[in-house]
Amino acid sequence: MTFEQLLADPRLKHALVSDVPTPLYHQVYLFLKEKIHLGEIPYGEKMPTEHQLSDVFGVSRITAKRAMDELAEEGYISRHRGKGSHVTYKHRAEQLNAPISGLLESLAIMGRETQVQSLMFRKTIPPLDIQERFGIDGETQLIQSQRVRLSDGIPFGYYGSWTRDIGDAYSEENLLKMSRMDIFRMAGIELHLGKVKQSVTATLSNVDTAMHLGIPTGKPLLVLNRSMYDKNGELFDHMYALYRPDQYQFEMEFSMK
Repeated sequence: MTFEQLLADPRLKHALVSDVPTPLYHQVYLFLKEKIHLGEIPYGEKMPTEHQLSDVFGVSRITAKRAMDELAEEGYISRHRGKGSHVTYKHRAEQLNAPISGLLESLAIMGRETQVQSLMFRKTIPPLDIQERFGIDGETQLIQSQRVRLSDGIPFGYYGSWTRDIGDAYSEENLLKMSRMDIFRMAGIELHLGKVKQSVTATLSNVDTAMHLGIPTGKPLLVLNRSMYDKNGELFDHMYALYRPDQYQFEMEFSMK
């Protein structure tokens, strides 16, 4: 689902919650901020107008303007009269290097023991931040996937990933019935076991992620970014995941070397 398609979702008009401490303008702000963070509104992209946001979310122009003003104050967008607002944020993650025992096997097990719903699967040109991460130009396409993972019917994780074309094994059909680790093995990818980059941060649920995860807007979420490399040290997959802390706990085992 593209950002334009998401804005056309009629559910957004009723997605904001008025009887919670988080003001409406801040809920709109969180929604847009998360989309910028995830690259769904990429660097340089023109933002929706205040009139469009007002119509999409069913809020006043003043509410929409305040959300946009907050994004501008925090450096996520720039606003120029007559030219509109554009994204100025580029994601730069701090790297944490640490040995993680059993990571790959635990990913495969989780993939086999939980269920997945596909939201989008397509080949497309990625946003600038992803291009830079993969070291590709603006004409190279990657496979973009967005999905929700559930355990016993309860959604616990919202996933997005960018993957190089590794063959027919990596398909939407296989994602619905196999773990991605099993798909990578089936595609003949030999992982660089000493080079898995991962970062963990936190955020608040926006309107979109709240809808898919079945939680109110403004709830805390665990954010995980993971980059995986093949045996030649080339990045072939980057994934981000948003987890409900009431349904998912992330554990790491560190070893001294």
